[in-house]
Amino acid sequence: MILELNGMYAGLRFSSAHIVFGHDSCGVIHGHSYYVDVKVCGAPSGEFGFVCDFKILKKIVKNICGKLDHKLLIPENHPNLKYNIENNAINFTFCKGDKIKEYKIPLEDVVLLPILSTTAEELSKYFAEHIKMELCTLNLENSIDWIEATVNEGIGQGATYRAILKK
Repeated sequence: MILELNGMYAGLRFSSAHIVFGHDSCGVIHGHSYYVDVKVCGAPSGEFGFVCDFKILKKIVKNICGKLDHKLLIPENHPNLKYNIENNAINFTFCKGDKIKEYKIPLEDVVLLPILSTTAEELSKYFAEHIKMELCTLNLENSIDWIEATVNEGIGQGATYRAILKK
């Protein structure tokens, strides 16, 4: 059985800025009003016959959205990005070939993410893996086969990642 949270209707949203470093048009600071859809596949179980309690799943996703909301998203693992933190600011430099871009942003305005890039593809993986981790922490993974997270940059435009719990 598959249960589904529609991010647009369930209020699973965040607005953030990002940079797709090196991209012609998306390589500048710009933002999106994202919404996150989630699907969980598994066998109904427990006292109530849930695959997963909707309230728990929504709380997990809303928590992740809240941490990203109104922040500049910076990928920690980008191969051409170097950063350091000093005096409550993050200094980061993108350097590829002869192209060098330097930034200094107040630390409170930034979220560093352990991903390669802040694309919808990488953000969907980030969400799916964090949902998986939280469900495992709560010992709720036993009846779940997989979790899909779709991060939408706008209506009709998003990326989906599936995290497998059972093979």
